[in-house]
Amino acid sequence: MDVWPAKKSGIMSELYNKDILRWTTRIPHHTRLQPADVSVVKTSRICGSQLTLDVCFADDQITMFGQQVKACALGQASAAIVGQHIIGLTASELADINVRFTAMVETGVADFPDKWADLSLLAPVHEHPGRRGSVMLPFECLEAVFRQATI
Repeated sequence: MDVWPAKKSGIMSELYNKDILRWTTRIPHHTRLQPADVSVVKTSRICGSQLTLDVCFADDQITMFGQQVKACALGQASAAIVGQHIIGLTASELADINVRFTAMVETGVADFPDKWADLSLLAPVHEHPGRRGSVMLPFECLEAVFRQATI
């Protein structure tokens, strides 16, 4: 009878570990841009986490970025990790990292270039389908941003 709570506690502590929690205090670009070339708001249907992105472009690269994060610790960590590499991001780099991140969320196997290696901290989320929506928000928003920028 004591096995289940201990096991569950271990899984949750792996999911909400100190490295993830540290990222929640390091969310970059946390001021909205006015004006922005593109603004996107996405809400996770699973947990209600919300992310708002404001972006300015030059050619195919993000040159200015602002975000408002209303999410759980996992969503905040995801936004913080992705946010550290937003300036200079191109649609092709996003596509590559998005495929890798989606695969990690589904399988738990991380395969990122060094620049994006911190995303591997979110690998334990693959065991918690109810938490996936929050960590995927930065990628969903960025996909929408690049789609709108090319319209």
